[in-house]
Amino acid sequence: MQLWAHRGSGKGHLENTLKGFEIALNAGYKAVEFDVMLTSDGIPMIHHDWVMGRCARSVDPAMVATDPLTRFDSLRARDLRHYLVSGEPIPSLAQTIQFCLEHGMRANVELKATNPSNAIALGKAVLQEIHTLTIEQQEHVREHWVFSSFYHASLLPLKGYDLALLYEQLPDHWALHADALQASAIHLHWSGAEPTALRRIHTTGRVVRVYTVNDAEQAKTLQALGVKGLFTDRMTL
Repeated sequence: MQLWAHRGSGKGHLENTLKGFEIALNAGYKAVEFDVMLTSDGIPMIHHDWVMGRCARSVDPAMVATDPLTRFDSLRARDLRHYLVSGEPIPSLAQTIQFCLEHGMRANVELKATNPSNAIALGKAVLQEIHTLTIEQQEHVREHWVFSSFYHASLLPLKGYDLALLYEQLPDHWALHADALQASAIHLHWSGAEPTALRRIHTTGRVVRVYTVNDAEQAKTLQALGVKGLFTDRMTL
């Protein structure tokens, strides 16, 4: 069973930053999960929240109070230079891809569309970044990386890559969605990873990975149920 470093070194701690990914790497993690969103000018950047202020704060003290009112997708890529995550800059997808490739890290790229209208645009932007890589690097991404999303439309441009559908609880028509996208995996919240749901997925030959698991005993239980991967905030799980 593979452990994936959730948002790098975990939620709330340098999350989705190159420094956080470096911490995970130094802790022995070979796989990292991160979130990608589009700026208003169409640049894929690494960030989780739809609004600013929780982890990414403005470097202008006068703007901090308005951070929670500022939507990520209202900002241009250059505007993000004025925000820091625990003192670290918000990285671009291009920077993060290069970090992972240079350090041999497997990646789960979660596509976070901020609304249905930009879901496909996000998928296209991610694919465009992949196409800037060398042929050898593109093949490495195709063979070893995973692309996941709650907004399944964002995965359409990435058909042919290793895709995973994200759910909190397994819905009735999950298999139709998975078949349509040729998704090889389902990613479930730990509360939805009960034996019946896992059996339903496993009977189709798909891989199950579970988020976000920070308890060692729970991890052992899920492994015994056939779960192949866990996303965790703990660097010592």
